[in-house]
Amino acid sequence: MKFGFFIVFTLFSFGFLLGDYLITNPDSLLNNGCDYLIVSHDSFTDALHPLCQLRDSLGLEVRMAEVSLIYTVFDSGPRTDRIRRFMERVYNFWVPRPEYLLLVGDACKDTNLGDYVPVKRFPKFSYYYYGGLQEHGVDNWYVTLEGNDSTPDIIVGRLPVNSLAGTESVVNKIIQYETAPDTGLWNQTIILLASTDRVSYAAEFDTTFFQPVRDSVYKVYEAQGNSSYLRQKTREGFNQGAAFVVQVTHGGQPPGWYGSRTLFLYEDVDSLYNLDKLPIVLGRG
Repeated sequence: MKFGFFIVFTLFSFGFLLGDYLITNPDSLLNNGCDYLIVSHDSFTDALHPLCQLRDSLGLEVRMAEVSLIYTVFDSGPRTDRIRRFMERVYNFWVPRPEYLLLVGDACKDTNLGDYVPVKRFPKFSYYYYGGLQEHGVDNWYVTLEGNDSTPDIIVGRLPVNSLAGTESVVNKIIQYETAPDTGLWNQTIILLASTDRVSYAAEFDTTFFQPVRDSVYKVYEAQGNSSYLRQKTREGFNQGAAFVVQVTHGGQPPGWYGSRTLFLYEDVDSLYNLDKLPIVLGRG
């Protein structure tokens, strides 16, 4: 395993010597091409080179654009619209056009108050949320670039970071996870959380997807105990490691997963110490 890691690290280093990934002038912003595009707040680009090298080593052509240059070239209108116009240019004129877009920086309102990478906000389309939340942010809007639909034309994701140290930490986790993964039994473990009114949905997930492949299912159901017990059990599940966390609960304020009791709260994140057995979290609200 150490020898394998050395080979990967050497490839990263060699890839870095072949040239930088950062776009530094307006012409290159308008006329370029790649498979994997990163749009980042300027504060975080120094931490992203190892991730660029990892993607490069997998055969993807990588480019990285800082929002300050995008705002300079596309210099009118809200910042969200300027990023969108950049993505329209990318989609219509870059060769090759990217298959992937990674946004790096906390989602934020479109203001001039030192924000990171703004998110397009729309009115809530379902019902009035507890706590007065009447808008939702949609990164998908940046990549619905062809046709009159909401299907993304480029696969989009975001690293919601707000510091250079935080970015370095996330990038290191990604590299560790992809190059030297722990392939223990946690990979066959599912954490399934359900509020009482949605237990039937959870049971459908269990019988349709988990039981047929003999996954181990760690259940946190509201009927099992009070809020303190449920939150503790959820934290223990995260810390033991799981391939997936499937929450079939309500959301609410303060941020958390709820039924009539609380199954997980944003404050519980500070009690998580699992760094290398990281789940994909899916919500069925």
